[in-house]
Amino acid sequence: MANSINAKQLAAHQNAAKSLSINGSTIGSHTITMGNIQPLTSANLNNIFGITGSSVSMDEWETFSNTPYAKKYEVFETTEDILALSVTWHRLRPLISHNINNIVNPNDRPTKLTDSVLFKEIIQEDRDKAERIRDYYSKKLMVIILREQRISKFRKDLSTFVHGNSKIVKEEMMPLIYRLPEFYEYDIGFDEMIRDLNTRFEFPNQTDAWSGTKILKPVKKFVVKLRTNKFSEYWLKDDDNKLCKIEIPIENKLNHLWEHFFEQESVPLEGLYKHMERDGINYFHLKNWEIDFTKT
Repeated sequence: MANSINAKQLAAHQNAAKSLSINGSTIGSHTITMGNIQPLTSANLNNIFGITGSSVSMDEWETFSNTPYAKKYEVFETTEDILALSVTWHRLRPLISHNINNIVNPNDRPTKLTDSVLFKEIIQEDRDKAERIRDYYSKKLMVIILREQRISKFRKDLSTFVHGNSKIVKEEMMPLIYRLPEFYEYDIGFDEMIRDLNTRFEFPNQTDAWSGTKILKPVKKFVVKLRTNKFSEYWLKDDDNKLCKIEIPIENKLNHLWEHFFEQESVPLEGLYKHMERDGINYFHLKNWEIDFTKT
């Protein structure tokens, strides 16, 4: 019985083959040409894979990859070091805002790190500075690891970037790269500030804070821009060359009054001096402070 069925199937295939010729191929009255071949569609794929009922679109195939177990990354590949392009933008930013740059047309002003205007405006000094930034953070991260300090997610991302390919980066790295020249200026300014100061002291008391008044000498001011906050960071030192920091929001309307005192040789500040440590640097963060006018 099985041999009979196989023989019938073979005969059917042979009859079908007789109607098919390589040159001017015909099956019945239909000619096989490239024009008869339809492009693949999601419906065709459903038919090919035997999917019936509710069809699955190509967009839905994409969503299948977005799970807690799989991530989709967009990668940028550039002809220039992406950090050098960030340095270029950082250099041009104040010039553009004061209309003293050759980028006159507002439509030509950069809005992202891959804009063509940055490739046109980049100079060798930008490339050199990018290398210095990369070298600086590579060494800084090495010291942090040797000290067995906690590594934040930001620093893990920073390490991945500075030790990775400078011309191929993930899209998620772009905000970090955009801010890195700004962070670098703060960090080297901070390093210069603490060079001759006492930053290795230990707090003598059982608690980590002290209330009272200190006569402090102004040292340096930084403007810090966080994602949700912007403030001025004022650093002062006491008679033992120990650093003290106060923070004042940029929008504080009395800022100009404080600036007057910060420009003086010294200022007496009363408040809570809280002992802090950052990357091996010890200092006091002054809270709930006020100027002690009894000692001015």
